[in-house]
Amino acid sequence: KIRERSLRQLLEDNFKVARHCRKLAENIEDASLKYYFQNVASRRSQFAMEIAEEISYYGGKEPYMSSTSYERNRMEQGMDDQASAVRKALKINKDSLELYQNALCQIHEGSCREILLRHKAYIENGIFELRSIKTLLKYVPTSTEGSKERVN
Repeated sequence: KIRERSLRQLLEDNFKVARHCRKLAENIEDASLKYYFQNVASRRSQFAMEIAEEISYYGGKEPYMSSTSYERNRMEQGMDDQASAVRKALKINKDSLELYQNALCQIHEGSCREILLRHKAYIENGIFELRSIKTLLKYVPTSTEGSKERVN
């Protein structure tokens, strides 16, 4: 029961993160950042499928699929710029990492644990990447700042 509850939490979280990254990719103009978020969304969807298979294997029943649908609508206010998108992605990845750590405290054996360890390592690497991107964005002038410098 504990394993199944933990896995279902992770399943829902991976669906949520994948949806969020797709929304970010739709609303970001920078091609490399758009590509980055599309890749993360794809990987997190893959994680959800792997967890669904584990739930099915251990529970012998169909896994729960996400109840919330993916809506293609405008991001909430303030999410148009790259820095705020990266900050939001960083926050949801940190939340995911905490869920994985909690699940690993409760699941101690089997292939399921190996899968969760692999997912957790990917998320940790993603947090490192997002922190690096956040730092880089501090030093990249926006288009309006660049035009001000040229005028002066």
